[in-house]
This record gives sequence, structure tokens and C-alpha cells, in this order.
Amino acid sequence: MHEIELKFQIPDSALTAVEAELKARADHHRERLQAYYMDTPDRRLAQARMALRVRKEGRKWVQTLKAGGSNTMMRVEDNQPAKAVAKGQAAKADLSLHLNTPAQAPLQQALTWDAALDPQGSKLGLTELYRTDIWRQTVRLAVGTGTPHAGVIEVALDLGEIRAGGLSIPVQELEIELIEGHPMAVIEAGRDWVDRHGLWLDTQTKAHRGDRLARRAAAPDTPQGGVSLKARPARLDTSATLDQAWRAGVESCLEQITANLSELATAPLDTSPSLYQLRVGLRRLRSLGSLLAGEDLPFPQEAMANAVDLFRKLGYWRDADVLGWIPPMLTMLGGPDMPLPGGEAPADPVSLARSPEATHLCLDLLAALLAPPATSGPAMQLYRPVLQAQLKRWHQHALNLSKGFRNQTDEARHRVRKQCKRLRYAMDLYAPLLDKRPGRDTYLKQLKAVLSALGALQDEVSAAHRYREATAHDPRAWFGLGWLQARRGAHIEAARQELKIWRKTRSPW
Repeated sequence: MHEIELKFQIPDSALTAVEAELKARADHHRERLQAYYMDTPDRRLAQARMALRVRKEGRKWVQTLKAGGSNTMMRVEDNQPAKAVAKGQAAKADLSLHLNTPAQAPLQQALTWDAALDPQGSKLGLTELYRTDIWRQTVRLAVGTGTPHAGVIEVALDLGEIRAGGLSIPVQELEIELIEGHPMAVIEAGRDWVDRHGLWLDTQTKAHRGDRLARRAAAPDTPQGGVSLKARPARLDTSATLDQAWRAGVESCLEQITANLSELATAPLDTSPSLYQLRVGLRRLRSLGSLLAGEDLPFPQEAMANAVDLFRKLGYWRDADVLGWIPPMLTMLGGPDMPLPGGEAPADPVSLARSPEATHLCLDLLAALLAPPATSGPAMQLYRPVLQAQLKRWHQHALNLSKGFRNQTDEARHRVRKQCKRLRYAMDLYAPLLDKRPGRDTYLKQLKAVLSALGALQDEVSAAHRYREATAHDPRAWFGLGWLQARRGAHIEAARQELKIWRKTRSPW
């Protein structure tokens, strides 16, 4: 079966109010859930975004396999009655419980499990890696009664901890699951709880967090770096329609955005990896919106303003990180000791990731994916000819913008960079469009070289703008401004040379 649910983290300041709201309901129920999670030593299930657990639910025991679904709020879930785990003993999985169920195929693929020769999976090396001990409080609510999006949801407050070795981390989250009715009921309920209690969307499951904790417990002296999710192309076949293409594109962007928002919201020691990949996800989404702007599709264009605002605020912190080398360099060259100038800082990256605006952006994208599939009209065209023609136009537009690059203004050069970025991200997003096309790899390699040179130029242009503004109130800024302006010509020439090579490179069209 498929479960349709969303999970939210609860700020400490809101926990009392959230718990009181659930306890005030007549159908309030409280139950202890003790789960044992298993995987192979090389984490094959975790790598496949799957989780296998045996859980005590009140007096009964249940073995569950969870696997990723088509998007953030849908997952495959198979529950089967299981034997009790003896006190003081490690849990053991019996894969035969999932034979002839929706879980069998995912398990076979992830574990290379031969169900005929090893029906219980005893030869796979599955072992208990971590446990959870949760007190769950649940109520059921009707949402949208009398509307097309009516549904019944279960709201579950989970409080407890995840344990691995001698380590533990707290659990304080709210899950909203669809019991019956329209999936939009889950999104509408989520919006309500976010607005009233400041919750934030979290796509990191207990299994995800438990696996990371188990790795820390197994190697306590190994530094644990930040985790980020890189972009994955939209999943499409050659016969896909334009309607299927925009949905696959949004799903791909949403996966990257939600994963990196969730990681940032955990307040990792190093925010740079997830901050960078989050901005990539937002830029891919904006490129997708531009690519489809002229098509008659239910693409959520209204969400783009929110995406642009979040991208801009995160950009402040990206620039502070990327340009951080300049002040010490200026000091080393004999310049004054001066911090990097900058305007008023927005909220920090962790607060931005936890903000209602970030969560509402994700919920808006999920809501758009619930629009009924097209059955007729322009949306039923094959996507490849339509998008190939648009990418070809973008390529030509980038060529036109880059003419006379050496003598252009900073603003004009920045437009060249933005157009090249749109082209690159759209090509990456719809990589199946260009499969086996002559010149694709060479073209993309040179386009990335162009963007690298343009990025180095733009970063120092941005830094020069900061120092120029600072000269109005701090004379120390003149040294930095002069040094950056002296370097600009070399950056312009390097970018011009890469553009020259790119213009001569055979395009995939």
C-alpha cells in the first residue's frame, strides 16, 4: 500500500500548545512504539531510501518495509504481523513476511535478494543498527468538509528518542497522514499547523536520522560532515507528454529543495554543502518555470516569487562564504584590517530553512502536483520536440547576449551568465532529452567552463559593489575597491575566451 503523509518538526516554544491541542480532543489516544531498524553492514537499504523495522505497537508486533514513492508525501509501506523480539535480544527480520506483497520487488532490487533460495533473507547479513522509543499521541480530524478536497487525516505527535550504541537524539515531530479522501487535505492541514505553531517541513525520516546516528556510534572519531542532496534528472521516458514532463521536473526540483532544507534545518556544523545545493534546487525550479512559461500547463508559476525571495536571502550567506577570502587577502597585501562589507543580513540559513515561507513553498509545489493529469489539449504533446525547440532558442539567445562581451556593462555580462545558467540547469534537469545526441558531452563541458569563468567574474563584481558602497562611510574600503577593479580586466578576458570556445562548440541541436 501507499501512505500519504507529511512530517513536520516542532519548535520547543510550540510543543506545549501542540500537545494541549491534541489532548483536548475526545478521541486523543496515546501509545508507546518501540522499533528496531535493520540493514546490511554496507547500508544497502539506506542507500535505496528504504527502511526495514520490527516494531512493538502496544501489545502487538509489526514488521514494516518503507520505500520512496513518487514524491515527498507518498511512500510505499507494507506492514505484516511479526514475532515478538525477546527482551535483551537483537531484533531479526524475516523477509518471507513480504513475499507476494508490494514490498517484495523493492527488497529484491535493493538487497539482490533471491527469495526462492533464501526466503527469510537470513543470508543477507541484515542486522539491527538502531532503535526508536516513541510515545505517540494521535487524533483524527476532518478537513475541507463539503469541498472537493475533503478528507480525514490522522495527526500524530511523536515524542521520544532514537538510539544507536551509546548515542541518542530526541524526536519531537508531528505527522499528518491521510486516512481517507483527497490528498490535498494533508497539505491544507499542514498549512494550518505551520501558520499557527511555526512548524517546518522535514523529509528526513526516523530511519534517515537513525542511520546517521548509527554511523556516528560505529566511528565516533570520524568527522561527520554535512550532508546534501545533489540534483537528479527528471525521470521520463521518450514517449512522455508535456504534462508528464512538467510534473517530473517539479518532482526532481522538489526532491532536491526539501532534502536540503531539511538538512539545513538540523543546524549542521557546516551549512555550506546543503546551502549550495538548496540554491541549485531553487535555481533549477526557476529555470523550469522559465522554460515552461509559454505553455498551457498548471505549472505553479505563482510559487516562483516565493522561490526568488528565498533564493535571494540565501544568496547573502552564500556570498559571505564565497567572498570570505578577500579581507584576509587584502590584509596580507598591506591593506587595512576590515571585514567584508555587506548590507543588512537576512535571517541565518537555519532560520530560513525553518521559516514558514520555505515550508509553504514546498507545500505549494506538492499541491500543484495533485492537479488532475491532462487528457487532451496541448499538454498531451510529446515533450521532447517542444522542450528541444525551447532549449535551442535559449542557446541562440545566450549566443546573442554574449556578443561584444569585452565592452559590455557589468549588468549585461550578468545577463549572459543568467541565461547560460538557465540553459545549463534546464539541460541537466531534462537530460533524457539529449541522450546520445552528438556533441552533448563536449557542449555541456564547455558550457560549465563558461559558467565557471563568468562566476569568478561576477563574484568579484559583487564584492566590488560591496566595497564601493562602503566607501561612503568607511575610507578603508577604497583599498579593497581598487584591488578588485584592477583584477576585473583579467576576469573579463578569461570569460571572453571561454565564451569564444563555446560559440564554436557544436551544439546538441
